[in-house]
Amino acid sequence: MTQIFRIFPAMSGWAGKLFLTPIFYIVNLTTFSLLALRDWKRYTPLLKKDSYRNLVTQMIFTGVDALPAIALLAVITGFIFTFRLIAIVDSVGGSDDLVNILVNVIGLEIGPLITAFILISRTGSAIVVDIGNMKLHGEIEGLEYLSININHFFVGPRLLGCAISQLALTVYYTTITMITGVVISSFMLSAEYLQLLSSLSTAISPTMLLAFVIKNLSFGFMIAAAACYHGLKVVKSPTEVPQQTQQAITNSLITIFIIDGFMGLALLA
Repeated sequence: MTQIFRIFPAMSGWAGKLFLTPIFYIVNLTTFSLLALRDWKRYTPLLKKDSYRNLVTQMIFTGVDALPAIALLAVITGFIFTFRLIAIVDSVGGSDDLVNILVNVIGLEIGPLITAFILISRTGSAIVVDIGNMKLHGEIEGLEYLSININHFFVGPRLLGCAISQLALTVYYTTITMITGVVISSFMLSAEYLQLLSSLSTAISPTMLLAFVIKNLSFGFMIAAAACYHGLKVVKSPTEVPQQTQQAITNSLITIFIIDGFMGLALLA
């Protein structure tokens, strides 16, 4: 099937490279991810703690270890984005829509995207290098000889761990960003802006909350899927590791922007 996918772009020239290759890549990546989840579910006993060790380890690396960096970045962007938005709205006198602007711009757009950028640069690249080096050294082949399912042992935990961590980190990042911007605004503009904290918590509709959860889970899932997919494509040369890492980062960025675009269109519909 993969060979067939490679033939069509070659036959259609530049048009195939521009349109068909990304489509076939997404199909391959989706199939790879679904097979990995199927194997993870098949070989993971529900009540056995050891089955979730790799998943918890991935969540600690992706989520917990990134908390200090996320907090620092959230404070900085709270001033850059949240405070500036409040200051701009305050200068034009349109405070009625301020809460909706903050929820939609910071909560639904900037928060998920910046968190995804951090995941791509930090976790995505690390997964490619880790799996790629294991592939080069024959460790993955050795595990397969021992009848250990790679999708269950490596890929599935990374997919789920990154998806859950993306959602948790975005909530963490967005909360700090909102609070920082509102507090700075209350000191530099007006103390009345502290009331925004209570207004923001009640302004999130069920539709927005669902979109927020789906978007972040999709971001984390696809970032890990691309990283594992390209890590396993390393064959025999050490130079393939940085090449596949670069491709994984580029494709992850493109994928999350595509997902973000479709989610935006769905909310407008």
